[in-house]
Amino acid sequence: MEASRCEVLIVDDHQAARRGMELLLREAGFGVVVGPDNPDQAVTELRKAGHDVALVELRRHRGDGVALARAALEDGDGGTPLVLCTGYASPRRPLVAAARLRAPGLVLTSSPVATLLEALRAVAGGGRFVDPCVTPLVAETAAARRVAQLSPREREVLELLVDGYQGPEIAAQLFLSLETVRTHIRNAVGKLGARTRVQAAAMVACEREES
Repeated sequence: MEASRCEVLIVDDHQAARRGMELLLREAGFGVVVGPDNPDQAVTELRKAGHDVALVELRRHRGDGVALARAALEDGDGGTPLVLCTGYASPRRPLVAAARLRAPGLVLTSSPVATLLEALRAVAGGGRFVDPCVTPLVAETAAARRVAQLSPREREVLELLVDGYQGPEIAAQLFLSLETVRTHIRNAVGKLGARTRVQAAAMVACEREES
């Protein structure tokens, strides 16, 4: 979508930062609407489909920007598509929370302006955009969602694999037959979209470290 045809709703309650972003986007040819400071009003506005794209700053001063974005996304695809903008690169936990929202766009404020503009155009045009700086993290987050689909027993078996136990040892420890253990591993590998049991165990290990 061409910038001149694109209207951006800015949701950021830091006045100086918001004004700077407004000037930057107008200079780039975007139409700009400044959203309300009040979180509840901002969520209501975001749930409307009256704008091409919304730029939501997650480090809000009057509340949790992640919670605000989550509330705006609860209604599915009916509202304004969101580009989440955050300065969080470290620690990882806030950025992980942002990635888990699965908004159409995610960019870091530290990235080049061109990256932000590309994100806005892509999402306004119905696409998705993830800042290249956080692409590996988003991939890890997607893997964590797949891990969450495992049954408690499947996860238990994989965690024992992570700890170095072999099939017969797992069967003895869990009082299961070896074939049952193998079935749990096969099912887990399928749910995780892994190629091997080693890859499946590695995905569980990464998620365990993150949590």
